[in-house]
Amino acid sequence: MVRTFRISLIALVVFAANVQANDYPTMDRVDQVLTCMRENGGQNVDNMYRCSCEIDAIAQQLSLDDFNAARTYEIYKNMPGEKGGLFRESSDGTAAVKKLENARSDAKKRCFVGAARQTVVPTEKGLPKAAAKAAPAAAQ
Repeated sequence: MVRTFRISLIALVVFAANVQANDYPTMDRVDQVLTCMRENGGQNVDNMYRCSCEIDAIAQQLSLDDFNAARTYEIYKNMPGEKGGLFRESSDGTAAVKKLENARSDAKKRCFVGAARQTVVPTEKGLPKAAAKAAPAAAQ
């Protein structure tokens, strides 16, 4: 009984540490989701789910500090002049942005970000056209 309790307690502590390790603040998550939605066709339910999935997948791969550093370099490297040069010419910044781009690419694949929105056209029986054609064949 005591051994089971100890194992459960250890598992709980490890799980709690994992959850807190990459728990991005709400503002960072919302900003990323809204940016993703804007870049992928606007605000609709499909994009909301896909883009929410994307930031969750990114959070699994990058710590909050790594994410913030990469976003900072990504945003400020476009600044003109010497100030922007500090961000463009940094090897640490280039590596951080590359890591973020790889995490985003993987997240886009895993979450189907950018995929065409599917629409279902109901028929008079209430089934989608493809399902309505398959239903009579299945009945025979």
